[in-house]
Amino acid sequence: MATSKRIDWVDGVKGLAIVLVVYGHVAGGLDASGVLKPGSPFLAARDWVYLFHMPVFFLVSGLLAHRTIDRPWRTFIDGRLRTIVYPYVLWTGIYLAAQVAMARFANNPPDFIRVGHFLWEPYGYGLWFLYCLFLISLAFYGLMRLKLPKSAILFVALALHLAAWFNLFGFWTIFNTAMLNLIFYVLGGLYAEQIFSFVKKKRSVVAIIAGILLLILMTLLHQALGSVDLPLALLFGLPGIAGLILLFAGWFTVLGFYSLEIYLGHPLFSIAARAALGRCHIHNSLAYVLAGVSAGVLLSLGIAIICAKMEFPWLFRWPTAAKAKTES
Repeated sequence: MATSKRIDWVDGVKGLAIVLVVYGHVAGGLDASGVLKPGSPFLAARDWVYLFHMPVFFLVSGLLAHRTIDRPWRTFIDGRLRTIVYPYVLWTGIYLAAQVAMARFANNPPDFIRVGHFLWEPYGYGLWFLYCLFLISLAFYGLMRLKLPKSAILFVALALHLAAWFNLFGFWTIFNTAMLNLIFYVLGGLYAEQIFSFVKKKRSVVAIIAGILLLILMTLLHQALGSVDLPLALLFGLPGIAGLILLFAGWFTVLGFYSLEIYLGHPLFSIAARAALGRCHIHNSLAYVLAGVSAGVLLSLGIAIICAKMEFPWLFRWPTAAKAKTES
């Protein structure tokens, strides 16, 4: 596995997944604002996407954990601070400023008291992922540095997943969420070699068909068991993750390359698109969805590319010597 270069299929999967993330957030925002009515097919699609779209990112992040796992702990922590904590802190401030500026159009008013607790609980739309990723990467790094067998690490991750499902860490909500998703990161980290071997460089009709069938399987399993009060996130999520990996398209790689930037920027542009349509007295729900997703993805991508051209990384990450982008 390459350690210094981007991997096209990984970026392709991340690119496809980030579009689903933007869609889920756009649909959720339109639901909260009353644009989408209960029973809307867009909300049904949102619920379907939520079965696997974030587990994809945790598993893919785990796939790349081998690049940093052998580093001394100080070097490892420094990398996490630059690539995860820095944008988390910066964008907490940006989201608060945007809420103040767009208070008329935001679903939630700015909360200056809650933002003061951001080191304990995330503030802002979507920042929970960065917080969870930080905690999860620390946990996996610690387990791997203990030189435990794979089976023991997998057992610990599964036990924490089940404990979190029963909300045993409810005293710290974001930690509970992190432990719920740790298993996906661990699966990617422990079985990266097998996953990379499984994914072929050339796309084939068989792979595409298999990907579609896996997504259908996930849908059928959720329809059959979704109402059962059991910890079945793995049962639903893993077929979806595998299906998305098999379905990745090469032209999504640029979105995957800038997936962090799109993830951070899309809430601002999606809300702006909703506000613009509202001012134009447009009420078509499809128009809101298309405008929100397009603005969230493309305008965030445009900002990211401009920052790259200007060699100004500060808006999204604290720069390191050339490696920061290739190892994210």
